Amino acid sequence: MRHAIESVLPGGEDVEILVVDDGSKDGTAAIADEYEAKYPGIVRALHKENGGHGDAVMCGLLHAKGTYFRVVDSDDWLDSDVLMHVLSVLKGQGPDETPIDLLITDYLYDK
Repeated sequence: MRHAIESVLPGGEDVEILVVDDGSKDGTAAIADEYEAKYPGIVRALHKENGGHGDAVMCGLLHAKGTYFRVVDSDDWLDSDVLMHVLSVLKGQGPDETPIDLLITDYLYDK
């Protein structure tokens, strides 16, 4: 999970990282709280009873403040260069531009 969080942090204040602790018993809550304390304004820890993957995603969406979202599971990570490129594309959508409804990027499954 640390690698997943660290891979999104290069986005700085342009990203909001919501770590949803879905009633985990493996230390997820402590890690989430640690990152929230270390990166206030970027990372928020959300704690809830176990409801499964879909429920955790919906909890994150319910608490998200941003316009766009990307679900990154604890065993996923984002390429920093690609993240920065995607953020620059999204920032280029000023108030006079048609908002982006969906942005699809290449996905690499590296096992």
